[in-house]
Amino acid sequence: FIKLDLNEAPDRKMDEHITSGCVRHTLDLEKTKKEKQKAKAPKCGLPSCKNKEGFELVRCKLCHRSFCLTHRHAEDHRCPRLGFEKKRREVSAKEKVRLAHQRRLKEVTNPKGADKIPKERQFYLEVEAKQKEQKTICFDKNWTIGKCIDVACETMGMENRNNDPQAAKTHLIGKKNKAIFPFDIPLYLLVPALSPGDTVFLGSTFA
Repeated sequence: FIKLDLNEAPDRKMDEHITSGCVRHTLDLEKTKKEKQKAKAPKCGLPSCKNKEGFELVRCKLCHRSFCLTHRHAEDHRCPRLGFEKKRREVSAKEKVRLAHQRRLKEVTNPKGADKIPKERQFYLEVEAKQKEQKTICFDKNWTIGKCIDVACETMGMENRNNDPQAAKTHLIGKKNKAIFPFDIPLYLLVPALSPGDTVFLGSTFA
């Protein structure tokens, strides 16, 4: 076999091969086969790895490089992201309270629904529910309690089955007076029993 490069004249190549006594430009098939096998052989991502036997590569979940079975663990290949991951977990644990406070402050300064209601009709309430984080929700003062419950359930991620006659009803219950507010009464008519800034409980009974 004659080794022919791209865009090379085959006649000239053959002449040089014959002139050299069939020595030049000969393609060593055995050598080429070995080179291809070597190129296809898996290579561990750790430069100092001496493993030469056939093995499967395992992808590191932190640095996304592939390593042999000996160096597959982050500690074994001295993963550059190992220290970063530990540090990030420690920081998140330390700042858990601070981040929660920031989220709460954002809710207070920019409560849910405030951008959709004219300022003169905004009616803010602190809403609590079982196993739910307290939220500041902005209602329209012209909404009935029933409408407010619909919005509050959606905002709090709670199931609302008030349209099901067989299900227990979800109410807005005043925290300061434990009053259960009627579904068909607009918010503004409940003042002062329910005033802007008050805390209410969302549920079938008061917690």
